[in-house]
Amino acid sequence: MRTQQICFPEQQALCVFPDKPANLAQAISTLGLKAGYPVIVLIGGNIQERQAVVTRGAIETLAKIAEDTDALVICGGTDMGVMAEIGLIRWRNRYEFPLVGITLEALVTWPHGPRSTNFLWWGKKRWMLAPHYSHFILVPGNEFGDESPWIVDAATILSKGHQSVTILINGGNVSRKDIELSVENGRPVIALGGTGRLANELAREPNRHNLITVVTANAKNRVDEAVRAAISVIGRSTLTPSLIHTA
Repeated sequence: MRTQQICFPEQQALCVFPDKPANLAQAISTLGLKAGYPVIVLIGGNIQERQAVVTRGAIETLAKIAEDTDALVICGGTDMGVMAEIGLIRWRNRYEFPLVGITLEALVTWPHGPRSTNFLWWGKKRWMLAPHYSHFILVPGNEFGDESPWIVDAATILSKGHQSVTILINGGNVSRKDIELSVENGRPVIALGGTGRLANELAREPNRHNLITVVTANAKNRVDEAVRAAISVIGRSTLTPSLIHTA
């Protein structure tokens, strides 16, 4: 399996390139990671200006929880929106929780990385990887969303013996796919209402799946309580109705 040390201006990150799902466990081991983490899967996209303050505050809260609980965070890993912000907050606060970016090799690049755009439907440039992640897993696929099953499976492997949770901030069609796969795998989802787009849609949905909880993003204490409960030993059973708010 290919591996590469990616050198960003402020730090280095180890990257692996599994070519099929059967190699995912080996890829995780190659990164020096083992099962047994509480896992937070953070999903979402571009941060809209109107929700920027609330969104960044919520990501600050999530990063602090990950650091306090020795959790591992999985995110998309490209240098935009929610994915860039979680890395920036980790770096700025000198947090040490593992932050694993899982995305598509064909659609991204990095310092001194590939430049070919032959397979890009928008035909201009690849997305840069976010510079403040500790690890990357770059997987096969031709359009965003192809990485979603890999994210779900990685969270399952890494959280063995512990709890895991998917956190939605804003989000669109790819995040919708991530949520569907999380629910199919029995992983609870917390949507942070007030961050826009899909998260706000779920906040208005009266018939959500029972694994999906909506918490108002600007209620910092409630976000903190809900996420810590979801990844604690007693886990999802502690998510009480008092934590459920709409945007």
